Amino acid sequence: MWSARDERLERDVAVKILARERILDGRFEREARAAAKLSHPGIVTLYEAAVDDDAAYLVSELVRGATLDQLLEAGRLSDRDIVDVGIALSEALAHAHSQGVVHRDIKPSNVLVPEHPGSPAQVAKLTDFGVARLIGADTLTRTGEIIGTAAYMAPEQADGREAGAVADLYSLALVLYEALTGVNPLALGSPAQRARRLGAHLPPLRRHRRDLPGDLGQALDRALRPRPGERGRVEELRLNLVSSRDQVGDRPGVVAPPWPRRREERRAAAVAHRAPALTPIAPVMLPAMAPAMADAEAAVAVGDGASPAMGQSRWALRLLSALAAAVAAAWLVGLMSWPPRAGPVAAGLLAGIAVGLLPRIGWLSATAILAGLFVVRGAPGDAILLALAALLPVILMPRRGTSWPAAAAAAGLGAFSLAGAWPALAGRSSRAWNRAALGAVGWVWTLFAGALAGHGLYTELPRGLPPGWEKSLAPTVDSVLPRLCSAGLLAPALVWAAGAVVLPWLMARWTPARVVLITVWSAGVASATATAVRLSHSGIGLRPGAIVLGAVLAWLLALGPSFTRWGDRRRQSTDIAPRLA
Repeated sequence: MWSARDERLERDVAVKILARERILDGRFEREARAAAKLSHPGIVTLYEAAVDDDAAYLVSELVRGATLDQLLEAGRLSDRDIVDVGIALSEALAHAHSQGVVHRDIKPSNVLVPEHPGSPAQVAKLTDFGVARLIGADTLTRTGEIIGTAAYMAPEQADGREAGAVADLYSLALVLYEALTGVNPLALGSPAQRARRLGAHLPPLRRHRRDLPGDLGQALDRALRPRPGERGRVEELRLNLVSSRDQVGDRPGVVAPPWPRRREERRAAAVAHRAPALTPIAPVMLPAMAPAMADAEAAVAVGDGASPAMGQSRWALRLLSALAAAVAAAWLVGLMSWPPRAGPVAAGLLAGIAVGLLPRIGWLSATAILAGLFVVRGAPGDAILLALAALLPVILMPRRGTSWPAAAAAAGLGAFSLAGAWPALAGRSSRAWNRAALGAVGWVWTLFAGALAGHGLYTELPRGLPPGWEKSLAPTVDSVLPRLCSAGLLAPALVWAAGAVVLPWLMARWTPARVVLITVWSAGVASATATAVRLSHSGIGLRPGAIVLGAVLAWLLALGPSFTRWGDRRRQSTDIAPRLA
């Protein structure tokens, strides 16, 4: 494949060159006839076909952009982008099928995504109808001969049976399934495992992505049924994609699997993505797309919503939450001066295991048990503070149980005067509301934990707290809670929430300006927190050293992964083979 200039019509074109010996079986004529019948904004336009003594040539539209697999690997697409691509491809296939053309080789590398689409129908373009078959025309393959790419074939096509329009529907659904989940079940495992899986029902889409709309999952699951007659039509898939579009997220990222893949599965997936194209591709760089590919990154989210918005890993979040719960439980039991020396360690282990296995039940059970222990030890005031702090994330994020314990990490950072870095961690969540809730709850946890410890963590304690308040309910309810929950003391929670919300918007692209923006952001959050505390007139203060340390760590946490991924992209940029069509 070459880029060229049509000097007669003054336009850039793409030229596909086939060796003369490759057209003896009629493949060139078939591709030319199939492509010439199609005129649709979602299909690469064929301008001209010619043959000379040396080779055959197909001159077609030049699409400046990247292939779908390149964009998915680079984390440049959101769930909504993927649905838009699916809508455009559904319309293109519907047109092709109405003209009697079956593509038979739909895969991410045959889907081009233009840099600047002129209309929604041009969001994606299908290319390479080289293995297409004219419905009703004489086939050029023997019975049982397979044409296509194994990792995206419909079962009947892999068996060598006739591949009709529903085979294209199956391949398209599998491409979207992989784009939304990061998993292609037909590309994993040994050849024998793949063969068994090909004729069976694939795992439901929402087993990997519970956050996706149910209608979207049902539509793709139906299109992936092994029996051709049960898949429906491509027009039906398009209608379901259109109805689901506004229900999916719009944050780009890379989808991580729910649990780490086995080594051989990762290797198999990598091999499937590097499957050779049908024709040699010349090393032609798309200049306008190269910076965007180098700028790509996939941030790991702290939130519980499984979205490619930040490429998050659920197992890592669950591990983080379990660790936060374990440390918090151990610290709280240590405050009780429980007689057995191993009490804090045992409490931490039990809480961590419970939250890791059953996040919601584990968190609520640990909270109830610890609050009950405070009451038994004669500290009902501490029990009230603990219960309020633990239930706040439950109220703000009722459907994000894995995130409930995460804000306890803010109190842990506060013990080292680093709580100011928490907004940078909360800003990794995949949804704006989750980021705001995590940021605000982190401040509340830091404030309440300082009151439980009897000395401020990130802040000083408010003046006027009655001595021994933790031993009685009356002073806790009448004096301590009104002071801790006053508007002035909760104002920094809004600062941390706002800081966490805006952070991802400052990290949309890797540019030198991002360093400046993140520097301004970390300094702004720290100074706004200090200002809010000072204006609260609550008698508390922030240590200047804690403000600086928190701001520096926030800066490092916000930019550190970006530096790493930028370096990785620079090293791997030569491995991304650009494609033209």
